Amino acid sequence: MIDTIKTTMDRKELVIQAWHLKDNIDIRQCREKNCYKIISESKSDIFFEPFPGKYVFIFNYGVIVFYHLSVQEIDSVLKQLFPGTRKASLFHDTFGLIRSDSDEINIQFNSLSLKLINEETIKIIMLNLAQSVALIYYDEVSQDLLAHVRQFTSQMEEQGKLKISRKNILRFIGKALNTKNKIAENLYIFDAPPVTWNNEYLDKVHTTLSRHFDLGPRYRSIENTFNIVEANLDTYMELYHQKESSKLEWIIIILIFVEVIDTFLTKVL
Repeated sequence: MIDTIKTTMDRKELVIQAWHLKDNIDIRQCREKNCYKIISESKSDIFFEPFPGKYVFIFNYGVIVFYHLSVQEIDSVLKQLFPGTRKASLFHDTFGLIRSDSDEINIQFNSLSLKLINEETIKIIMLNLAQSVALIYYDEVSQDLLAHVRQFTSQMEEQGKLKISRKNILRFIGKALNTKNKIAENLYIFDAPPVTWNNEYLDKVHTTLSRHFDLGPRYRSIENTFNIVEANLDTYMELYHQKESSKLEWIIIILIFVEVIDTFLTKVL
């Protein structure tokens, strides 16, 4: 089966770059704006060839990956599909692909050496780099939420109370849950791509990269962080419920007291 795959590149060293746009991407809009040669597409991604032998892979969970494009070519694609996007403000990662004379798949710190480089192996590498960049983004978001939680808990420890309005804490909870839901919606990105099911070589490439990028452990770490945030938020909401209950109790006590005074004064007068 490997022999039937046509190799497409003969360069010795190539660069793959990925950016996370900090939001989900509408694949349908990308398809409508795209004037390049589309190789494959689905509801969740689109893979196309903007220039001969150069590829772009866009995923609906917010990542766009470039294979062997120059800086000017990357800017040209971004300008067409995502006008106004500033690369400097985005989460970014780079990975190298090297053609090897050996049949072995060799992974190094920031590059992979392969004997067979074709569209399918390129897609597998781009997919894994996209997943890694997505985890970088979600890890940053989870750590930011956790930092806010630490501020609240420190305030409770030092002052014995939580100085945050109900509206703000509900907004914070909404942000945390919305982010967690986005990750849950994109759980499929960590599944092995279908093309690897019947191709041992591609499966080996995918497994090698998945282990190299620590995709599983990194996802579980982010999930644990969100669990900690969620547990703290449950505590905050419970405290607010107790606070509201206490206010209602005092209001009832005051109303009863006023009623008693009113009854007493009425009888006396």
